[in-house]
Formats: sequence, C-alpha cells, structure tokens
Amino acid sequence: MHRRALLKSAGVAAGTLVTGGVLAACGDSGGEEGQPAGESSVETSTGQEQTLTVISASYETLAGNDRRFAFGVATAENVPLRDADLDVRVRDLDGNELAGPFPAEFADVGGPLGVYLTRIDVPDPGRVLVSVADGDDVGEVAVNVVAAEDSELPVPGDPAIATATPTDDDPMGFSELCTREPACGMHDVSLDDALAAGRPIMLMFATPAFCQTAVCGPAVDNLEEVRADGEWDDVAFIHVEIFSDEGQTLAEPVAEWDLPTEPWLFTIAADGTIVDRLDAIMVPDELRDMATALT
Repeated sequence: MHRRALLKSAGVAAGTLVTGGVLAACGDSGGEEGQPAGESSVETSTGQEQTLTVISASYETLAGNDRRFAFGVATAENVPLRDADLDVRVRDLDGNELAGPFPAEFADVGGPLGVYLTRIDVPDPGRVLVSVADGDDVGEVAVNVVAAEDSELPVPGDPAIATATPTDDDPMGFSELCTREPACGMHDVSLDDALAAGRPIMLMFATPAFCQTAVCGPAVDNLEEVRADGEWDDVAFIHVEIFSDEGQTLAEPVAEWDLPTEPWLFTIAADGTIVDRLDAIMVPDELRDMATALT
C-alpha cells in the first residue's frame, strides 16, 4: 500500500496553526469543516461584521458534551491573536445559540499563531458553527459534528485493534522505528503484546520526519517528555511511524487502524477498551492528564 493523502482540511489547518498562516476563505457559513465561515459576505451568521478568522485544528468532532475543540484565531489584518480572553459559543447555521459560553485556554506550541483549547457541548450530529468573540471582534468556523457510530476512526468505548507494531527487538521491516531526532523511547513493546498483557496504553501514530503538517514532531516530542518525566506504573507508551519506509509505504498498523489523518493518540484501558483520543496539536498538560487517567 503506497503513500496516500492522509491529511484533509482539519489536518492542514493544524499545520497552519503552527506555521502561522491563515486558511483562505471558503465561502458561506455552510462551508467545509475546519474552514472559516461566512467570509464571502464578511458577516457572521448573526449579521455582525466578521473581523476574526477562526481555524479549526480538530479533524472530527464527536457529538456529546464536554468535547475537546482546538482552534487558532487571526485578526482581519492576518495577525495571530494570542492569549486573548475569548468568548466561545456554539450556534446553528442560522446564528441561533445552541450552547456556551465556553472558556478557552491559549497554548503556545512554538509557532506564531498558537492554539486555543476549549471543551464544547454539541449533543446532536450535524453542521454547527463555533463562534469566537474577542470583545467586539467576532468570527466563526463551520464544524461537522458526527455521531460516534458514524466516526471514521475508533472512538472511546470501542475495543482497541490488536495489531502488531514494530519494536527494538522486532522492527517488522521498518526502515526506521522512529524518525524523531533523537529517537523516542516508545518502541519496547508491541501493541498486541501490551493488550494481551492487560497493560494500559498511550498509543501514538505520527511521523516527525514525513508529516504533511508541522505537528507530528511536536506531538511525539511532547508525549516523550510526559513519558520520561512521570511515574506511570504499568502504562505502555507506544509510538508507531506512519510509513514503513522513507515516506512512501503506509505502515500496516496505520492501515489496520484506517487513520485518515496524522498524528493521532489513543489511550487504552487495561481491558483493551479505548478511553480517549486526540488528534493534531497535542500539548503536554493534556497528554499528562490522559496518562494520569490510565493510572
């Protein structure tokens, strides 16, 4: 199986957050997920002048309450808006408020734009708008909310897919176990063996060297930092490269998990059930909290 286009709009947006660019306008408020909404009319769904560009960094948002949502914001002059006290709300396509306001915390991830992290309530599947305000400045982004049973990926509550993954003792034909420099320390146990042993697992799919955005390397760096700095009992930290060679052949574990974007992190309980998942930009505090939940 050869290299495919892993990244769709939200994955590209995640890289954009790190590198500091802003996605082009996509048209009306019913545009593609992860794209700024309403810019062609320079009005939001509530009829206000849209003076902020909001960029989603989440590939897929599951229906439910307290769902993680990551995004970047830039002004009308294309200047990154950093560390602002934002008002975040969820609206329908007609501008009616569905939920909020929600607090958003800014995280400096090494690029000019940075990322805001929030938890939103989106109980029903369908297209919604995430509306962001900084005082009188406003913007919104269209988001597709999907039911768990319609997700393109494994979801919390699903059994983890017990595939073999390369290790120091059995590289399984991978040209490199880890394209991070230096290599991370997360290749001492295969996923299927860790599941069979009943170990909780932090499972990362990412390729620092061949990522199609700028976020895979920092994601692996941050997980490695968490692994090395903590006491995690029997938790297995496992990193899997996306390609088995130099960015050409999709690795078998990635094909078996059928991942549409990169990077992804899954936390897995001792009984083999997926507890949580995270994509794109990953900050150490979030990863630490997810590892702590497994212990």
